[in-house]
Amino acid sequence: MSSSSPDVLIIGGGLAGLSAAVELTSRGHSILLLEQKQHFGGRTYSFIHPETGDEVDNGQHLMMGCYHSTLKYLETIGRISLVEVQSNLSIVFRESNKSPSLFQTVPLPAPLNVLVGLLRLQSLSFSHRLAMLRVGIELVLRNPEKNKHLQSITVAEWLEELKQPEENRKYLWDIIAIGALNDSTDRISAALFVKVLKSAFFGSRFNSSMVIPKKGLSTVLIDGAVSYVQKRGGRVLKNNSIKQISDIVSSISSVELESGEVITPKAVISAVPYFDIPRLFKDPGSIGLTDMDQFISSPIITIHLWFDAHFMQEQFVAMIDSPIHWVFNKSKIYGREDEGLMYLALVVSGAHDLVEKEKDELVNIAHHELKRFYPSASVAKVIHSLVIKEKRATFSPKVGLEQFRPQHKTTVQNLFLAGDWTDTKLPATIEGAVQSGYGCADTADKFIKSKR
Repeated sequence: MSSSSPDVLIIGGGLAGLSAAVELTSRGHSILLLEQKQHFGGRTYSFIHPETGDEVDNGQHLMMGCYHSTLKYLETIGRISLVEVQSNLSIVFRESNKSPSLFQTVPLPAPLNVLVGLLRLQSLSFSHRLAMLRVGIELVLRNPEKNKHLQSITVAEWLEELKQPEENRKYLWDIIAIGALNDSTDRISAALFVKVLKSAFFGSRFNSSMVIPKKGLSTVLIDGAVSYVQKRGGRVLKNNSIKQISDIVSSISSVELESGEVITPKAVISAVPYFDIPRLFKDPGSIGLTDMDQFISSPIITIHLWFDAHFMQEQFVAMIDSPIHWVFNKSKIYGREDEGLMYLALVVSGAHDLVEKEKDELVNIAHHELKRFYPSASVAKVIHSLVIKEKRATFSPKVGLEQFRPQHKTTVQNLFLAGDWTDTKLPATIEGAVQSGYGCADTADKFIKSKR
């Protein structure tokens, strides 16, 4: 039976585990990164579509300029050139039988850049645009991490308190909230939504800009990290998992892998999702996790369609009054907007009502919606389709959940937690995962140094 003694064993090769591995190897630590699946990236990865050769994401992701940890990560792994950063936030809103409207910030210091952009939003009457100022004032006055009232109400209740007209919700707030927090506004926490808005709309004006991956998620976010770790002596294993963790008392002394190898690390980072914790630790309470039943999942559906004609000119659009929330023109994003088939990815966030529908029905719904919003789509034929349902895409950021999100440290002195579900003060996003990986790596680094 073989054995090894890395400084840190990282269990889980998603973005939290990868960012922790990148940070620890950059600090000179030996690491073993373990992933049970055939691919790294967790719930953020891509693969090659066999019929078209396109790189297909398991779920479409946008990032923002306020994703500071993610941008640092991309710089470190040498992939920052594979994203496009808007000079100013720009989102096209489409509604059936109406002209599209544009929300675009202007080159002014934040938050004036956003304020002027909102006041120019032509899809809303001027009085409704002025009503948005109440939200701006609230963002200035309230600290979502300390305000108990915000932590006790939903986004829908918060917008009602701020007397936001239905049009304001329909054309802006609901779109942002559902897209960022992946659930309906009558479920999600107002405090977490305020945190998202403050992060995006305050500080640098760059914070509100969209950051668009120009390649598939594995190419942009995953492959470079694996290479970075390996080049610095880190060891990565996929298609392997934990068979047994030694009896946990005050620390973890050894871990046996399914391959039979025994690992004796100085520290262990669990970077698995909340729903895998009971598989990894049969008694989560033994490591201080007594409230795992508070976490419930929210699904995302991505419907990938390839057409024989190009009828969409935008990179991406938000859809108003549609079961489809966003449409991404992957052909344009990938830099071949008029070549071959037009490839679109249509996204449904918080897809509780649709997730059990058959895939053919979802393709029909998506095509029907495209014909409503783009009349020229009526003459375009679907050549290929692919539906990906991520039933456990994110945790649902319900009111009151923040108090149950765990810190990096556990009751086991050399065991640490990473993941977008931990106490990042952010929803389940790429930024939350990467930020948790960096923070957990720092905690593990300090622990190891304290034992020298």
